Amino acid sequence: MSDPLTPTSSRRESGGGLNVDQCSVSSSDSLTVENGPEQQENIHVVPIHRRPDLLVPCADLVNSEWQRSQTARVHSLQKSSPEFPVCLVLIQGRRQSESVLGHARLSRVVGQSGSLFVESVVVSKAERGKGYGRTLMEETERYAKSRGFKRLCLTTHDKQHFYAHIGYVLSTPVQNAGAMTMFVPMEMLLKLSRMPSGETSMQNERRTKTDVQVLQADRDSRGGVESPPSSSLPSLPAPPPFPSIPPPPSVPCLPHTIPPCAPPPPPPVFSFPSMPPPPPLPQSVVQHIAQTLTETPYKDAKGVPIYWMHKDI
Repeated sequence: MSDPLTPTSSRRESGGGLNVDQCSVSSSDSLTVENGPEQQENIHVVPIHRRPDLLVPCADLVNSEWQRSQTARVHSLQKSSPEFPVCLVLIQGRRQSESVLGHARLSRVVGQSGSLFVESVVVSKAERGKGYGRTLMEETERYAKSRGFKRLCLTTHDKQHFYAHIGYVLSTPVQNAGAMTMFVPMEMLLKLSRMPSGETSMQNERRTKTDVQVLQADRDSRGGVESPPSSSLPSLPAPPPFPSIPPPPSVPCLPHTIPPCAPPPPPPVFSFPSMPPPPPLPQSVVQHIAQTLTETPYKDAKGVPIYWMHKDI
């Protein structure tokens, strides 16, 4: 998920309201930006795995937005590699007097070989409001394009207008591979992400039926009792006949001595009151909420509304 660029946000988004910088690419791993003709600043975007000396200052920058121990943050940054995920660092100045301006992380997207997911976007609090947020995003796009990718995907909680201003459009959710590609091949992640939920239950059902049949066969072979042969059973004498009982004497019918029985009363009829029709569903349930720049049906793991966006580069 993308990270905020403004000091008022604590979520993982990029900031807004930034000035446009004129940028020129110097190489795929190190990008130089020129801010106007009057003043040229030596601004580079470089993968952190090419500059291990920047691990600690970059960890402090990211921790200034999302608190974590420095050791754990450095360990996370050390996972950056050319095979992704890649942690990009925006730095300014010469080698002897460099300052870290921003950070962005790129990961693969499961099932989309030409797409990358942008997350953990952050600009130094001391340098916000100077256009470095836009510069960081532009140079991140340039780096992804130089690696052969054609689309960048991201999420934001409240910076959707900023991203729309720099060319991103509303999109549908995608699955971020993150650091899993270092341990699990992308083909396996794709199979796991597309495996239907009913397949597992059907396999379990077949396994259960097989286990029951094996258990029943084992029970019959062990606990069954065989009947002894009929020749070994002693013959029993026939039971004596029951004495015949004479029928009771007939009783003469006496007419008009017993009054006829009255017919039973009809069963009671129960009437239930008519039930009123159910109330209509709310309008928000009847109609699907379309994602716009002001409203989204998607939520993150904490239940906070989130916007999905992408840009073709």
